[in-house]
Amino acid sequence: MSDDQDNFPSAEQRVERARGLFQAGKLDEAAQELRRAIAAEPERGDWHHNLAVTLDALGRHADALASYERALELVPNHVASLVGAAQGSIRAGHFERALKFCERATRIDRNIEPAYALRIHALGMLGRIEDAESVYYIAQHTLKEMPVCLAEMANVLARAGRLERAIWCYREAIAQAPRLPAVKARLGAALLRSGQAESSLQVLMQALREQPGDTAALLTLGRALESLGRLNEAEEKYRRILELEPANHGAHVAIGDIALRGGKLEDARATYTLVLSLGSQDQSIRLRLIEVLAKLGRREEAARRLRDLFGKGSVPADSFVLQDAVIALGAAGTAIECGEPRTATIILRAAARAFPRHLQIRQRLVRALFESGEPRGARRAARHALRLDRTDAVTLHNIALDALRRGQLRLARAALLRGLRAHPLDHGLRRLRTKWMLQSVAALLRRTGEEPRTAIRQWRAGVQAMRWLWTNVSSRRS
Repeated sequence: MSDDQDNFPSAEQRVERARGLFQAGKLDEAAQELRRAIAAEPERGDWHHNLAVTLDALGRHADALASYERALELVPNHVASLVGAAQGSIRAGHFERALKFCERATRIDRNIEPAYALRIHALGMLGRIEDAESVYYIAQHTLKEMPVCLAEMANVLARAGRLERAIWCYREAIAQAPRLPAVKARLGAALLRSGQAESSLQVLMQALREQPGDTAALLTLGRALESLGRLNEAEEKYRRILELEPANHGAHVAIGDIALRGGKLEDARATYTLVLSLGSQDQSIRLRLIEVLAKLGRREEAARRLRDLFGKGSVPADSFVLQDAVIALGAAGTAIECGEPRTATIILRAAARAFPRHLQIRQRLVRALFESGEPRGARRAARHALRLDRTDAVTLHNIALDALRRGQLRLARAALLRGLRAHPLDHGLRRLRTKWMLQSVAALLRRTGEEPRTAIRQWRAGVQAMRWLWTNVSSRRS
C-alpha cells in the first residue's frame, strides 16, 4: 500500500513538471514526462488528453489523435478531447468521423463554439453546403457570439463560389473578433475573387499593419496588385515573402508568372525549375515550365516533359488540367505547338468529358485527332461539335477540308454551303470554297480523257457550278 502511495505522487509530479515544460516551449520533454506518468497510471484520461495536446503542438497529429481517442475511452464525456479528436479526424480527412465527435460534444455542452465550427468545416469539405448552413443557424440561435463559426461558414461559402455571402460572414467575424487569425487575409482574397481589387487592397494592408509577417496576406496583396497592373509592386511583395519564407512555393511561382507575362522567358524558366527542385508536386508548374520551354524553342525537351506528364494515356478526373477549360485548352495548345498531337488528344478527350458543352474544346479535339492520324475519331468529334452548334464555322471548315482530301466533293459542298450561309464573310470557308471549285473542275476534266471539246464544255459547266453556288449562298443569306 505504501508503495502505491509513493508512486501516485511521483506520477502527479511528472504531470506538473510536464505542464511547466509545455509552457516553457520544451514540448519533447513535456511529452516524455507525460508518457512516464501514464506508464505509472494508464487509466488517467486527463493525462492522455494532455499528451494529445502536446503531440498536436509538436505536429505529430496522428499520434495526437490516438491519444485523444484513448482519453475518450477512459472519459467518454470529456468535451475538450471530443473537440481535439474531431480536429484530428479532419486533419486525417475523416470528415464523417469528425462529425460524430462534434455532435457528441454539443450534446454535452451546447455552448461549445469550436464543435459547431468544426461541424461546419467537415460538412463543407463533404460538399454538404446546406447542412453546413443548418449547423450555422443552430449555432447562431444558441451562442451570443460566434466569430469562429462565422469565419468557418465564410470559408465554406468562398470555396463554393458564393462570394457575396462569404464576404458578409468574414466581415461579421471581424466585427465580433477583430484579431481572429487569418480572417482579414481571407476576406481580402474573397474580395479579390469577386472583382473588388481596391477593397481587397485596403483590407490586406490593414491585416499587414496588424501582422506584418503574415505571408498569406502578402501573397494575396501581391495578386491584388497584379490585377491592378502594378506588377513591380506585386513582385516586391512576393520577394518580401521569400525573405520571410525562402521556400514559399506560391511566391516563387508568382514571380515566375510575372516574368512570363513580361516576356522574360529565361527568368521564368529558372524560377519554375527552382520551384520543382524544392519538391513541389503542383503539376500546373510543370505545365508552365513546358510552355516556357516551347516558347524558348526547346521543343524536344518540352515534348519529353509533356510525355512524362500525360504519358499514361489518360488524364485523371481530379487532374489540375480539368479544373478549368482555359487550362485544358492551354495545355493542348502547348502539346500541338511541341508536335505532340496525340498528347493534345489525350488532354482534350478528358476535357470534353469534364466540359461536355464547351464548343472550343470540341473544335480543338477535332483538329488534334486529324493531326494525330485518327480521322474517324475526328469525324465523330466533329459530329459532337455540330450538336452544340450546327453552324460552327471551325468544325464545318474541318469537315469540308477532310472531305476534299478524301475526294468527297458532295460532302465538302454540303459543309461549305451550311457554313457560308451562316458565315458568308468567313475567310477560311471562302478560301476552301475556291479550293472546292478548282477540285470540282479538275475532277470534271479528268473524266473527259483526251477530248478537248468535251473538256472545254465540262470546264464551262464547272464555272456555271461555281456561279450557282455563289448565287445560292447569297440568296439564302438575303
